[in-house]
Amino acid sequence: MAKKVKNYGMDMEDEKTFFEEALDFVKVFLISAVVILLFINLVEYPVRVQGRSMHPTLKDQSFGFTSIYKTFFGDPQRYEVIVVKMPTTKEDGSESTELWVKRIIGMPGDVVEGKDETIYVNGEAIDESAYLNQDYVNQTREELGYFNMDFSAVTVGEDEYFVMGDNRPHSKDSRYKSVGPIKKSQIFGYDVFTLLPLTELGGH
Repeated sequence: MAKKVKNYGMDMEDEKTFFEEALDFVKVFLISAVVILLFINLVEYPVRVQGRSMHPTLKDQSFGFTSIYKTFFGDPQRYEVIVVKMPTTKEDGSESTELWVKRIIGMPGDVVEGKDETIYVNGEAIDESAYLNQDYVNQTREELGYFNMDFSAVTVGEDEYFVMGDNRPHSKDSRYKSVGPIKKSQIFGYDVFTLLPLTELGGH
């Protein structure tokens, strides 16, 4: 009489269920990957702030997201924080692109000038109290003797924007001839929503 052999493996029904679950997992993974890629490339893009040009509005090494969907249908607004694509030359002579975080000060056609610690747009002094930390401004003036550096009048061209960092003594921006006003096509994202550190959580 033949001996009965116990089956410690999977029967056909279990095996079918296993492969179905594996296939479902792959489908979910692929769909999730596509959604994440679409989110990153069309909606929000992760950015890490490098340097202190926007301090204390955005601190060095802060991590968050910038909105890139507006670049497809929106128009830049004065005083808006933007992420800018800046072409740079590496030490080996090769070309690359960096992302800079700045604030729009001058719009197309504006004349922007810095004199006597004040920024003028079209001959009128602008009020920057809404976004500049006055305690930090005063502290910087005590340490360096100034906050806003003087610069000659710059006429912003068509489809151009004059941008500056909030930390004026430590920001390379449109005030410098090597940078100048940026083109609208250089705008990579609008605003920065900070996630880390948690103490800085929020939009800017």
